[in-house]
Amino acid sequence: MLISCAQFQDRPLKPDESVISIESRTLSSEKLKAFIETVVGPQTTWPSKIWDIDQLTLAAIYYHPDLALARAQADTAEAANITAAQRPNPSITVTPTWIRNLATAAVPWIAASAISIPIETAGKRDFRINKADHLTDAARLRIRDAAWLVRGRLRLAMLEMFAAQEAERLLQQQVSIQKAMSERLEQQLSAGEMSRLEVMRSHLALNQLQLNVSGARKRVAESRVMLASAIGVPVDALTGIDLDFTNLAKPPVLVSLPLQNLKEIALRERSDVLAALADYDAAQSALQLEIANQYPNIQANPGYAWEMGEHRWTLGATMQLPILHQNQGPIAEAEAKRHELAARFEALQLRILGDVDRAQAGLQAVLTKWSDAEQQKQLQQENMNSAQALFNAGETDRLALLGTELENTVTERARLDVLVETQQALNALEDTLRYPIASKLTTTTISDSANRKTLQ
Repeated sequence: MLISCAQFQDRPLKPDESVISIESRTLSSEKLKAFIETVVGPQTTWPSKIWDIDQLTLAAIYYHPDLALARAQADTAEAANITAAQRPNPSITVTPTWIRNLATAAVPWIAASAISIPIETAGKRDFRINKADHLTDAARLRIRDAAWLVRGRLRLAMLEMFAAQEAERLLQQQVSIQKAMSERLEQQLSAGEMSRLEVMRSHLALNQLQLNVSGARKRVAESRVMLASAIGVPVDALTGIDLDFTNLAKPPVLVSLPLQNLKEIALRERSDVLAALADYDAAQSALQLEIANQYPNIQANPGYAWEMGEHRWTLGATMQLPILHQNQGPIAEAEAKRHELAARFEALQLRILGDVDRAQAGLQAVLTKWSDAEQQKQLQQENMNSAQALFNAGETDRLALLGTELENTVTERARLDVLVETQQALNALEDTLRYPIASKLTTTTISDSANRKTLQ
């Protein structure tokens, strides 16, 4: 009974092994496949060559260290339930006594023992268990919240990579057009139809565009690393796969989106809101526990003694006397903590309300801006068609047509900037509502998959 069954096992962290484990992560892992299949069902093709935001969301939920940390913190909170439910162990006291220079012929030994049995009063154990249960619920809910934060960062990383690749493509088009214009101007210069100043300006513009292309390539490389970090894999894991940017290529239709209902649901049922409520309930239980601690526990002390051939049985009890204080200090601290958590909860709801309203207003503004960009694109396309018709009819030269094509790519770039701004506003709205917009995944799917034990 005196030997514990639990034994310490040394598990040192080895940086080299950890690095090897991280660098070996891939999007073709069979364990990742098994995890995805537990969420969305069997995969028809594996490893998948095309990955969209939804598939990468599940990969990030599986790999990202923020989710692993949130799960570990939830396990720590759950382990505290064992401590909260434990009853205090009794103790035993044995005091053998030898009497020197005993005047009689009796045995000079006195054998005495006593058992101390702690008895908790006022339901303290139940309050401890309730507090631990609420803290465990809060930790589990924060796993879901971590999953949404990971998805938000992943969506922004996908958007950055989409924008970088599209910007590079448009710049490459501008370089091709500008190069053709420079060649045409060189021909006109040789024929004496153009001044060297115009040719030099064209070459300077071409050099600037080439520098912009180099910057765009750097942005693409950096966005690739950003995306890999958002998933929780090394950048080499993205080699050989194609990214599906369909959901980012145009803004979704929000007419059927019940924004008012989603805002009310977010204010009541967002995972961080529920976690804050669980924290408040834990503070309630902590206050109940401190109030119960006003009432002292009792130590029952039955004992036995053998003295000079006589058997002596004793009954005793020990109880702390609440004379100097009645636990007012811890009660005041627990009550102040409950008030603090109530204020935190109201502040969280107010922040969510402001974030939703701001994201909704911002999205409506950029959608109007997107509509203007689409009209501008249509006008530019009509201008392009007119220039092409004039060129085909021989009423304008090749240089004028190239200039119109260059204007068209500039308009496309401006349209891309508005599209990225629109998607950023959309991401802010999705992140605030904790609701997947234009996605095959549901809120329940994302939340439940976050709580699944991974197979790493």
